[in-house]
Amino acid sequence: ITGEDITQNLKTIKSIPLKIPVSGNQPVPARMEVRGEVFMPKEAFLKLKQERSLKGEPEFANPRNAGAGAVRQLDSRITASRNLDAFFYAATILEDGQALKLKTHWDTLEYLTSLGFKTNPGRQHCKGLKEIMDFVHHWDTARRDLSFATDGAVVKVNSIISQNSLGYT
Repeated sequence: ITGEDITQNLKTIKSIPLKIPVSGNQPVPARMEVRGEVFMPKEAFLKLKQERSLKGEPEFANPRNAGAGAVRQLDSRITASRNLDAFFYAATILEDGQALKLKTHWDTLEYLTSLGFKTNPGRQHCKGLKEIMDFVHHWDTARRDLSFATDGAVVKVNSIISQNSLGYT
C-alpha cells in the first residue's frame, strides 16, 4: 500500500535532472509524472564487487540487484557512491486535474529528451515486422557491448491508446 520514499537517493543520480530547463521552443507543464529505470553500469558494478570482496563483505549477484539495493539505502551518500544511472521512458502531463498523455511512445521519448531526461540512445522507431526483427536480432549480440546489463530488446507498440487497450504484460 505504501512504498519506500527513495527521493533523496534518486537526487544523487547525476542523470536525473533536479530541475527542468525552460526553453523557448518547448513548454514545460506545471506538473508531470515521469517514469524510468535506475541501473548500475557494469563498470560501477565491477568496482563495487571488488571493494566488497576486499572488505570481506558479501558480493551482489548482478548489477540489477546491486542497483535496486543502492536506491533503497537509508544513507543517500551510499547511493551516491554507487554511480547509478537512469533511462526514462514514460511521461504523463498533469493539467487542470487531468492526466494528458502524449499520443505516441516515440513522441514521449523525444519530449523527455528535449527536457533533459536521459533516454536509451539505442532506441529505434521501427516500421513493420521486418524492421522490428532486424532490431531484435542486432541487439541480441550487440547488447553484450553495452555499458549496462540487459536481458535483450524491448519492443513497444507506438500508439499510447493501443498500449493502454493491450495492457502492460
